[in-house]
Amino acid sequence: MNKNTIPTWRPTGLALFAAVVLPAQAIAQTAQTFPNQPIHIIVPFAAGGTTDVLARTIGQKLTESWGQPTVVENRPGAAGWQGIGAMARSPADGYNIGLTISNIIYAKSLYTNLPFNMEKDFAPVSIISRSPVALAVLPGFPANDLNEFVAHVRATPGKYSYASFGQGTTAHIFGETLKLDSKLDMVHVAYKGAAAEANDLLGGQVTAAFLDTGTVLPLLQAGKVKVLAISGTRRLSSAPTLRTFLEQGYKGFEPVGFFMMLAPAGTPRDVLAKLSGGIAQAVHSPDLSKRILDMGQDIGGTTPEELAAAIQVDAALFDQTIKRSNIKIEQN
Repeated sequence: MNKNTIPTWRPTGLALFAAVVLPAQAIAQTAQTFPNQPIHIIVPFAAGGTTDVLARTIGQKLTESWGQPTVVENRPGAAGWQGIGAMARSPADGYNIGLTISNIIYAKSLYTNLPFNMEKDFAPVSIISRSPVALAVLPGFPANDLNEFVAHVRATPGKYSYASFGQGTTAHIFGETLKLDSKLDMVHVAYKGAAAEANDLLGGQVTAAFLDTGTVLPLLQAGKVKVLAISGTRRLSSAPTLRTFLEQGYKGFEPVGFFMMLAPAGTPRDVLAKLSGGIAQAVHSPDLSKRILDMGQDIGGTTPEELAAAIQVDAALFDQTIKRSNIKIEQN
């Protein structure tokens, strides 16, 4: 492989992202002059959401650093797949990138007829921020850690329920992982978003809820819930007292949700490196890093190789759980 294309993330050479090899002279010229025109960031969701806000803030930071305009293009529709498909079809020149969420990593395990191929259509740029998933219950629930929760639920099969913020989300997958591995009999209740899910947890309509940390931390700080565990391999910077599933002896919860920047496959490696460097500088700026931490997330700013490795690990783990739990998503 040409040294100027992003390497695949499998040491064996089995590609999860396809790289189009460009002539060395053209690549060198592109990297040397990049950027010399506006950069377009596709967001596969409507304006105003977290993904959109992050894209616009990062775009402004890149403009300040590089002196080139950054244009955010919202392409909502079809649960985000429409915009992600548009990312895949964009020119692989570094001027067309996309900011999305990590659910696309395991989309092929849940959906058919997607307008993109995760393994072939994208090159990794950087993780923007990481958002663990937390298992929360009401303060009166008779468990203060994960082992106590499992023991109590197991002793009364069929009595309790858990909520997720949607069918096929990380919250749903983690809920099924806990059910399978701990042999729990719990009913899954799927919501269209974390806000409705949290409201029903507070109202007692569900026993427990797998929520993103951005939603659950204000409730925890207000004393309205207690958090029994969070996903990931390390504790959350903004809530260091919360223990991970892994710390409490439960495997399969190592992934976290994350916002990430992708480019079309074939984008020159040096351009990807420059993009990831600019993004790292942006997310570590005082104002944006504070915003990320205030949202209950951890700061990213990774290299393309680090993002590639995270995708490989998470895709394999989620695919295994989806198959074991026989999660099915109805498509219109």
